[in-house]
Amino acid sequence: MTDTGIARARILVLMAIGAIIGVAAGGIFDEYQWPLLVAPLAPGVVMIVLVERGAMVRSVATALAVLVSVGVALWGTDGSVDDLVDAFTAGPQRLLSTEWPSPVRADLVGTIAALTATATALAAELARRKRWHLAPLIPLVVVAVIVVGLSAPLGVRWGLVMAMGAAAIVFASLRDDEGLRHRLRLLRGERRLAPLLAVAVATTAIVSLPIAMQVRADPRRNDAAQQTAPLLDPIEATNALRSLEPSIVLHEVDASWSGTAPRLWRTAALENYDGVRWTPDLTLRPIGRTLGPAQDPVIDYDISFLDDDISLVPFPGSPVSVDAGVETDPERTVVRLVGRPDVGDVIAASATAVPTPDDAAVVGLAVRPVQDEVSGLSELARELGGEGTILEQLRRIESTMRDDWQLDSDVQGGGLQQALIERFLRDTNRGNSEQFASGFALLAGSLGVDARVATGFLIEPTTAATFGLESADATVWPEVRLDDGRWLPFGPVPLQEVSGGEPPPPEPQVQSPAAPQPPIAPPPEPATDAGDTETDEQQTTESALSTALTWALRGVVVVGLAALPVLLAVATILGVKFRRRRRRLRAANAAARIRGAWATATDALVDAGLSIGPSSTDTEIAGAGEAMVTGARRPLRRLASLSTSATFGVPAQPELLADDATTCLVTVEAAMAEERSWSQRARWRLSLRSLRPSTRSPVAD
Repeated sequence: MTDTGIARARILVLMAIGAIIGVAAGGIFDEYQWPLLVAPLAPGVVMIVLVERGAMVRSVATALAVLVSVGVALWGTDGSVDDLVDAFTAGPQRLLSTEWPSPVRADLVGTIAALTATATALAAELARRKRWHLAPLIPLVVVAVIVVGLSAPLGVRWGLVMAMGAAAIVFASLRDDEGLRHRLRLLRGERRLAPLLAVAVATTAIVSLPIAMQVRADPRRNDAAQQTAPLLDPIEATNALRSLEPSIVLHEVDASWSGTAPRLWRTAALENYDGVRWTPDLTLRPIGRTLGPAQDPVIDYDISFLDDDISLVPFPGSPVSVDAGVETDPERTVVRLVGRPDVGDVIAASATAVPTPDDAAVVGLAVRPVQDEVSGLSELARELGGEGTILEQLRRIESTMRDDWQLDSDVQGGGLQQALIERFLRDTNRGNSEQFASGFALLAGSLGVDARVATGFLIEPTTAATFGLESADATVWPEVRLDDGRWLPFGPVPLQEVSGGEPPPPEPQVQSPAAPQPPIAPPPEPATDAGDTETDEQQTTESALSTALTWALRGVVVVGLAALPVLLAVATILGVKFRRRRRRLRAANAAARIRGAWATATDALVDAGLSIGPSSTDTEIAGAGEAMVTGARRPLRRLASLSTSATFGVPAQPELLADDATTCLVTVEAAMAEERSWSQRARWRLSLRSLRPSTRSPVAD
């Protein structure tokens, strides 16, 4: 056990290191957080006071001190008791699922406070033991690496690292076996100190590289999203807003302008076109106030939400900051409030003004290889754009579409399918605003330019400090990326709609009905003396039909009862096979789904008559089964290869491979069904070979 005075001094130095880590932890949120600075103090003070008490007392006291540190952090960020629980449970997962910088939320700040306080408490406990001289630094070094990693886009802040290094040197000099002067000289021979500091600095530098925390995007960089997930269809939402009658005010913007207010207010941007529609596949994560770099001129404004169904934040350019809890993607194509807004909520936001054509001429356009989907439009784009630079060509295309083509919101064939867009571009030159925006974006892409479609609001020119964004202002427009990452908007949509829509197609001619003709002969006179005879004949006929129907129903019941066991057997066989197939293809593990798809395919081959030996490999099974699947030999071999890879290795991108395996299985089953007659298919579907232990496939699920 160390001397009490030396032990307390060592704990005091560890508290200082913990405080330095707390300062560095502000980088996670891109702003200083004072609760993180004081988080290590409570457990450190408790350990200094109770350094001579028993282990049980110290453990209970330090645990309470950690809770106090987290409580102070929650109090400093307006947290609640629920946030205290979340700080120790869901907080770490929530922290890693946010964009950098993380939002300043009580549960997230509490998680970091709990981490630093716990590390300080553990380090202080180790500092009491003489034999573990430098071991107390290990928990703090680990936490420092985690903190720098979570704030990785900032890189290594060498001032804080050097301060930690100096404190570590002081800590290493505090030993209880010699005088202070001797301990300072002893540092030259401390063989464990230099490797420890070298490893700490190297590990911190490596982990802090931005590429190591790529999933936490840096607003100063324009990295592409690594994951995608469906969000919404902004174009359909725009159409729905525009069709509201009467128009309603959705937002009110309040700011002071040096001139005319920005006319375009973007809410979403779509870069993926699949030939049917523009798809907003995004991964949204919570983020702090900072959204992107501030480049002059910056527009500061307050925006109010006047409809609680609207959660997308409009920006008049590239987002810079927003004073609200929001979630976004790395490209900042969508910024959405985390919670549903209340009517009247006002948030402060700022954005960089959109670039001008003059900026584009200086910076240049971002080019990319022409994709096959739009390569057929390159000749038309060059014809419309004429000679000159790509920017000049795009300007000519814009003016031609806006001045010479016709805008008709009710045009026939106004969809976004590629065939309709090409018909609009090549033939009719008459379409709705979505077709104008999509057509321009596709023409720009055919010239090798990175283009997209944006949705939002287009307002009338105004110099007023306060104005509204109405549902009638909702619109769509195309944008082109510049080399510096900004997006230049274009306006190919005509300002006025044409008067009247296209004439409807002519209705098919219908032949006029002929005039009624007189009867050829007069109707026969009713016989007054045959009534009784007709009544008797009718009763006889009804009696015969009733008897026949009764016997027919009895026959159906008898046949049904006789066939019931067969139907139950058929339903049981098909049900067992269906449940087995579904269980295999819905396994939680992707590798298990791949093997399950192969097992289902081999069961189908066995039911078709294939015999598989217990030691047969997947390749051998596929080779033997090709004769039964002549129309899908390649998918069968591919499925066997995927199964082998999933069984004996760890395949890359297993989820995609599992989907590929399912597709191959469906192809194999469809080919086997197509190559058989209906009777052969029935025998194949109802075969028990794959269910019997003696004949079933040896392939494991």
